[in-house]
Amino acid sequence: MLLLTLACCCGCPAYYGFPISAQYPARAALPEQVADLRLRQDGDSAKTAKKLENEVRNEHLLAEDTFAGVYSTTGGKRVTVFGGTGFRLSPESDADAEISRLTERYALSAPQSVDTGVRGRYERCAVGSADGSDVVVCTSVDHGSIATGVFTRLSVTDSAELLATLRAQIVQPERG
Repeated sequence: MLLLTLACCCGCPAYYGFPISAQYPARAALPEQVADLRLRQDGDSAKTAKKLENEVRNEHLLAEDTFAGVYSTTGGKRVTVFGGTGFRLSPESDADAEISRLTERYALSAPQSVDTGVRGRYERCAVGSADGSDVVVCTSVDHGSIATGVFTRLSVTDSAELLATLRAQIVQPERG
């Protein structure tokens, strides 16, 4: 009986509380290079990044920090990434809401859930279009941050994997 009491009183809060403590608080910084992608610094890219960063700030009022950047490869792949840090109580609902928010802008099809392999992190991807080109939009949300990527010339699977790689470089949990 004592073991059952300990499991219920200590185990359940630890099970549900661990993802929160591992993911929040977090900080974000855009690296100059991620895999074969380089951060673009030209005027149009900076303007796009600033616009997206302001949009994230307006849409996610409790965001502690925001980020946005445009990356590209010499082969013509382009990735726009944006998001913010801050506490999120229901990351799964927030992932659904972010994809819904972007559905009209990118004419997104029905979103697909992506298994992140991380407890407390939820990802959704959908195919759409931007400026006459096909794009994949993926968003990844956990208890400490949200990161969204718009990918050209990639499949849904490759986009989801690349967002995970970008997220790992951009968002860093702060360990007390």
